[in-house]
Amino acid sequence: MNYLFVFCLAFSSTGFSQTLSPTRLPVSSEENYGAYHRTVAQAHKRIAHQDYQEALDLYQQVFNSYRFVFLKDYKVATQLALQLGRQEDAFIYLRKAMAAGWTLKEIKKAAFLKKLQRNSDWKIIEQQRDSLRSVYRKSGNSELRSTVKRMFSRDQRKALLALFTFSAERQDRYAEKKFAPHSEQQLAELNRIMDTYGYPGEKLIHNRYWTSVILSHHNSISRAYNLKDSLYPAIRPRLLQAIESGEMTPEEFVRIDDWYIASTSGGEDKHYGHLISSLTRIELEKVNRLREEIGIISVETANRLIDLQTQTGMNFYFPSDLGKKIAIVD
Repeated sequence: MNYLFVFCLAFSSTGFSQTLSPTRLPVSSEENYGAYHRTVAQAHKRIAHQDYQEALDLYQQVFNSYRFVFLKDYKVATQLALQLGRQEDAFIYLRKAMAAGWTLKEIKKAAFLKKLQRNSDWKIIEQQRDSLRSVYRKSGNSELRSTVKRMFSRDQRKALLALFTFSAERQDRYAEKKFAPHSEQQLAELNRIMDTYGYPGEKLIHNRYWTSVILSHHNSISRAYNLKDSLYPAIRPRLLQAIESGEMTPEEFVRIDDWYIASTSGGEDKHYGHLISSLTRIELEKVNRLREEIGIISVETANRLIDLQTQTGMNFYFPSDLGKKIAIVD
């Protein structure tokens, strides 16, 4: 089955978080986000072993060291503080999360946070909602956000037409003849954006899905096309740099890169394990090594966290397509 067709069926979009300035700034040595992501991965490992205090200490270390923090990390820290019975600290992280884009409506839906609503400080949170939301709205590049959102919408319309082709041959033909020229224009535009602003993700446009979906669609056109493609291999080093500069998360890169590897290898190479449901022990060793290099948790740690979500009611906010357990087989 054509990968573009599969990707259209699998993907659902969600918008998020926070940002800085409308022009690209150099990254200081003190704010190398490779270290940020490795520290968060260590915090996840501590959570998986239920060492909640150690995990929260690692998150606080990140918060003290970086000006920009990804929203999901404030969300997890809020829950860890609450799990430890430290409601005052939970409210501190909650306010930071709201200033980074977490809405009161979303917070009220989080079952694990219900006990905060019984605290007298909850009324203060409700009173501060508009001012915290204002901080979020004033950050970022709204014009660029609108541009990338339009690109994403065009991409979705083109990709969804693949659903109306009912054979693998027709899917490939549509993808190569109709979708590919459109996608090449999209990547040219993304390159221009990255030249001027950097990678348009959560830090820059309050969204960590739109751009990764555009690139994932390009990487799932067809095996024949992707084997000859020169556009993604050329942009790939820039994506790795975007991780180091805090413009994208390793999870975003995994989504993009795994589709390229799946397409060009005919699904044989498991790569980061994003698109598969099981791994052999030999495959697991390779997948975990690649994950460690990019700063994300091992398959075993992810599996434990998914179980822990069920046991405790906490939510570790895995991206929807990365929040599934992977079976390990002999």
